[in-house]
Order: sequence, then C-alpha cells, then structure tokens
Amino acid sequence: MRDIHRIGICGIGQMGAASAVAFKRAGYHVLAWNHRPERLSELPALAQKLESWLNENVGPATCDGGRIEPCADLGILDKQADAVLDCIIEDMEQKVALFRRLAGCRERGAIFMTTTSGLSITAMGRQAGCAHLLAGAHFWNPPHLMPLVEVIRGEDTPDSIMDAVCALVESIGKIPVRVEKDVPGFIGNRMLHALWREAINLVERGIAAPQDADLVARLTFGLRLPAIGPLENMDLVGLDLIERIHEYLLVDLADNHAPSQYLQDSVAQGRLGVKSGAGFYDWRARDPAELVQKRDVQVVRQLAALRQLDISEDRDR
Repeated sequence: MRDIHRIGICGIGQMGAASAVAFKRAGYHVLAWNHRPERLSELPALAQKLESWLNENVGPATCDGGRIEPCADLGILDKQADAVLDCIIEDMEQKVALFRRLAGCRERGAIFMTTTSGLSITAMGRQAGCAHLLAGAHFWNPPHLMPLVEVIRGEDTPDSIMDAVCALVESIGKIPVRVEKDVPGFIGNRMLHALWREAINLVERGIAAPQDADLVARLTFGLRLPAIGPLENMDLVGLDLIERIHEYLLVDLADNHAPSQYLQDSVAQGRLGVKSGAGFYDWRARDPAELVQKRDVQVVRQLAALRQLDISEDRDR
C-alpha cells in the first residue's frame, strides 16, 4: 500500500459527496474541489446528512481523524493530493481537461482514478498524459453504501497502480473487482444495460406494462442475486439445459445495437423520467425521494444479511 493520506476528490455531485464521506469515515483527509463554488458551500451540510444517516442505519465510522476540506483552488489539491478521484460529469473531454490540469500530481506520481461508468480508461489516460498512473475506480450508486468497486485496467495501467487502487478500495471497507480489459461498460454496466434493453423491448412490444416488468425482476431473479450470481445459477441449472433454452430463446431477445425507437421517441417527447416528471412512470404522482430512501434501507438490510455469507470468501472459491 502506498503512503496515501490525502485524497483529492474532483466533482461534488451525488457521487463525489458520498465518496468523500466514505473516505473520511475510513480516516482519510479529503480535499474536495468543484468548479462551482456554491456546491462546495453546500458540501459540509450534505456530508453531515449522509454521515448521520450512516451512523443511524449502518453504525459509526471505524476510524477517527478523517476530515473533509472544501478546496476552492484546484492548485492546492494538485500540490497536496496523494491520490485523485474524478467524479465530474460523464464527459471524456471534461475529464481529460481536468487531469491535464493536475501537473503536480503527475510529477509526484500520485494515483489517478476515474469513476466513469463506461468511458475508455485507455483513451482518457493517453489524452490526459497520465495513462501510466490511471485506473478506473467505478463506484456504484449510492457509493457510501454499495460494497463493490470495479477497478479497471487501461492498456497502459501497470500492475503497481492496479494493486494500489485495489488496496485503497479495501482500506475504505469495499471489495475491489479487477477488470483486466478496458471494454465499454466494464462488467456491471454491460450486464445491467443488457437487462434494461430487454425490459424496454418487453414494454415496446406490448408484452408487459412497466410496473409488471419491474415486479418480475424484483420478485424473481432479483431476490436470488445477492446470494447466487448468474454464472453460479447456470451451473446449478445445468449448462446442457441452458444450451437447449438458448437454442429457441436467444433468437427472440432484443438485439438492437442502437437506442430502441421506443426510447428515442420518449426522449424526443420530453419523457425523461424523474427530471421531467414522466418516463415509464408518472412521477408527478410518485415521490422519487421516498423510492430512493426505500432503496437505501434495502441495501443496508441486504448488506447485513450478506455479511453472514462472507462474499469475499465466495469470490475466492
């Protein structure tokens, strides 16, 4: 483990603020920067709210001495950070521009990490001039609760950086999963978007209403997933049976290689989901904050149950 004490977090949106809390609770000094000063002024209250929720629902922090320092000057972060975590908007040009500004970090050999959910780590590192220091660190939302982080190797990422990022992830109580090839979407989002593509297709073809498609996912295979992964499940079922099912089923599954017409029409009509008040559901009649609260409470319950299963041991078997 490198001698890492100060974590520079760039971007204080939902991901950045929650990640800052996770590092702070593990004893790190967090330097938090955002290009909008008003976001920095809101950070102490937001961080306190997140930490109070964690104290009440998960338990107190395991380490003392951590703190979050709002940092309006990126130059200060550049001079002091031992590792940098990019949490800014999901845009390649903006991420590259940010990393280019961190010349001091590059010269010191600080660790560069990006929370991108699917952009190329290789292209980002090469364009920014930090490819030999950069690895993906895909925290899942909500990052202060979700226990797993995908650590992605770009084509130029050395073993030393992969090892250091994995150790850093473990030091804040999370499970690192090494993604050894830089493919779009990495592991989780490739599987998730395949599921989303099929769910959209079921609604588009009139096979199921949105609420029924969601209910099937939640109350069937979704209940098994915390204990049994898809590949484990296939071994239990028998690969010969899976092969026979695939002979007739795969040909009928959605296989579009572009956004579906249904999705394009929804966006064109301004049905964007919660942000516009309507998407698959009418959000003028539902409270999204209540749904997020239910999600977070359920994640905490699942984590409590999963501790008894010892996920890390399951991975090694």
